[in-house]
Amino acid sequence: MVRFFRITIVIIILLFLGGFFMISAEYDLQSELIQFLEKLETAYIWIVLIIFGLTLFSTLAGLPVLYLGVALGVFIPYLPAVGIAWFISLISVMTTFYMVKSVFSRNIKERYGSKKMMKKINKRIKKYGLWTVALSRSIYIIPTNIINFSFPLSRITLRQYFNGTMMGLIPESFINVTTGYLLKNQIILLTAPQKDLVSILISTAALAVIALVIVILYYRKRKVKKARINDIIPPLNED
Repeated sequence: MVRFFRITIVIIILLFLGGFFMISAEYDLQSELIQFLEKLETAYIWIVLIIFGLTLFSTLAGLPVLYLGVALGVFIPYLPAVGIAWFISLISVMTTFYMVKSVFSRNIKERYGSKKMMKKINKRIKKYGLWTVALSRSIYIIPTNIINFSFPLSRITLRQYFNGTMMGLIPESFINVTTGYLLKNQIILLTAPQKDLVSILISTAALAVIALVIVILYYRKRKVKKARINDIIPPLNED
């Protein structure tokens, strides 16, 4: 039964990917979505529900979701849009995590779990999984679909993946919603270098914050470890 679901999911994903790229070659899906949502005007609840459904479906099917976050920036006030984009992405990513983990993980473990390279990767992931996920999503260069479908196949824990995803989705949400906000207010960044610059600046800021957190936690861990050693072996008195 699990094998049947596995094959079915792969076929469905391939069909939807093929259909998406065929349609996107003929139509600008972002513009089509924005034109459709314009008819709803200020019906924010319906806009959010539609984008939530599309984001969840697209994430599960391995389709691009960037333009959905952009649409939120166009129709929803900026700060709420960032929070909504982050929350929708988090729910969609974690749903995909459960799907991949439950359907594909066991098969990958049986086939490749004993391989030396896989053992090495799992060991690293088990130790640094949280920060690996956070950094991978914050870079904004690695396709999100690769992250969504690869990490669940490793031995990363639910807690590591969830916390890393929460942090890593913050810059992605800011970039997508900010792009939509700029489009809405006609402050359009027309050139590709300018768009890339915004993404680079936000990603760099996110990486800097994550790096700072890692450094703080590292020195805090060393301080706690040193304090424990001093409790066990008190320092010698100079007298």
